[in-house]
Amino acid sequence: MGVLEQNNIYKVFFQGVSDANSDDISLTFFKFTDEVYTLDAFPSFLLDYNELARKKKVYSFANIKETLPLGNASKRDIIQFYVLLFTFTGTNDKIKKKGILIAKHKKKGFNILGEWPYNPNKNENSATLEYNKILIQIIKEPNLFKNVLLIN
Repeated sequence: MGVLEQNNIYKVFFQGVSDANSDDISLTFFKFTDEVYTLDAFPSFLLDYNELARKKKVYSFANIKETLPLGNASKRDIIQFYVLLFTFTGTNDKIKKKGILIAKHKKKGFNILGEWPYNPNKNENSATLEYNKILIQIIKEPNLFKNVLLIN
């Protein structure tokens, strides 16, 4: 079995800048386990995030055109998708761009569906359990991040 068949993979397509732009912009999110990772901090994060967006410290817009499940992935009982993109700042030489695909599920609440970018050497979601902490950190210490963008 290849990577596609054994993992949860979601390809998210975003609307182009204009209707004339026919090129789809997309990101692919991978999750290497069927375990459900709940984002308990996400509902309060949304409220606080909207306030930061009004102050132009972070950005938010509706731009998801379609979410396509691949491999073992499913869209069943999902009400809405969110993509959170951000870059860690700090003294590290490597720029750490990160993204997570979040779903609002009818029964399970807010869950992480996958991470971006794909790391072929990684076989588990090592950072997934830390995302509740990262959500809180984005709100309380936004200077630790740059290019924070929430797309729905």
